[in-house]
Amino acid sequence: MNDELTVAVGSWTAFMLTGATLIARNWPVWERTPFPKPEAQGVDLVSLDDLLDGGEVEANDDLWCPTEQRPRFHAVRRDGSARCWTCGTESLAVAA
Repeated sequence: MNDELTVAVGSWTAFMLTGATLIARNWPVWERTPFPKPEAQGVDLVSLDDLLDGGEVEANDDLWCPTEQRPRFHAVRRDGSARCWTCGTESLAVAA
């Protein structure tokens, strides 16, 4: 009786695994649509000047930071004043 039970359980297991394998191999694969590549856009220099004049955008430059006593990256405004990106020190415009 044990041999018959072993054969029955083994046959059932083999049948189930074979069925699962067939289902898995034939399962529909969803097509992946690639993300669209961003289109290159030019910069409108007239509007950039307007943004710089309005204070909405700041230019960047590597300037001497008086607090850290070494060159650091600064946000430079149209009037020449600058703010250090590292420590936040505000520097007044230097007269040329």
